[in-house]
Amino acid sequence: MSKPFDVERRQELSIILALAGTMMFIIGLSDALGTGFSLDGWGFWIAAPGVIIMIWGLIWLFYYRANVDKFEMMITEKSKANFVRNLDDLEYVTWRLPSRYDEKLVEKKKEMGVK
Repeated sequence: MSKPFDVERRQELSIILALAGTMMFIIGLSDALGTGFSLDGWGFWIAAPGVIIMIWGLIWLFYYRANVDKFEMMITEKSKANFVRNLDDLEYVTWRLPSRYDEKLVEKKKEMGVK
């Protein structure tokens, strides 16, 4: 079963959101300060959503990277007992990551002899 688009492309989407929000903020701030772009007074209305979008993208990126780091830490477990003990958490983290991490988990389960 394939995962939703936003799960498969979370890293790319979060970077695009952060960059788009940053650009909106810079353009809006430029208009509000009267330098560079002229949006006929719409600068604030471009900058405010830009900040929100930028923060949204950065938070998404932070949580994605945290999940990847947690997955990498848990998948490198050498002990079968610890691996089995943490398997529920590992499967939950994998569920929130793209399909390529599912494949890594299946390989690790085969290596450890876990179904």
